[in-house]
Amino acid sequence: MNGKITQEEMNDVAWKACDSFRKVLPSAVYKDYILAFLFLKYLSDLWKDKKESYEKEYKNDAVRVKRKLERESFVLPANSDFDFIFSNARWSVNIVI
Repeated sequence: MNGKITQEEMNDVAWKACDSFRKVLPSAVYKDYILAFLFLKYLSDLWKDKKESYEKEYKNDAVRVKRKLERESFVLPANSDFDFIFSNARWSVNIVI
């Protein structure tokens, strides 16, 4: 496996996410949540990549990494990334990302 996700796999995950929201939200509003969560997932992945890059560049110097991240064009506050929200969801969802 090359580590890249296929369009079919991405579509499958998106549909599973939609299905999980359909169970708890009116159908007229669930798309708004899906789009927001897809955007949050994108930002979270981008933030995680930046952090890993800075940790490598600054040899895990936490102070320098934190300072560099604070100067990014967007800042993702602690406990607000996709992984944190997903892991603290209060409904039962069987989605594998």
